[in-house]
Amino acid sequence: MTVHNSTIDNYRATEGYFECRSCGSRTVSDAHLGSCPSCGGSVRNIAVARE
Repeated sequence: MTVHNSTIDNYRATEGYFECRSCGSRTVSDAHLGSCPSCGGSVRNIAVARE
């Protein structure tokens, strides 16, 4: 069985994907988020390559 990245991580270049470092919630936004809308924690851009 071959697993494609699109199955695991459905990132689209037209949207920014952010994940909260505190609660783990994910948010899609066109603009950079300064904090998590759910808990106010710091967020990271998960659209950036992760190696």
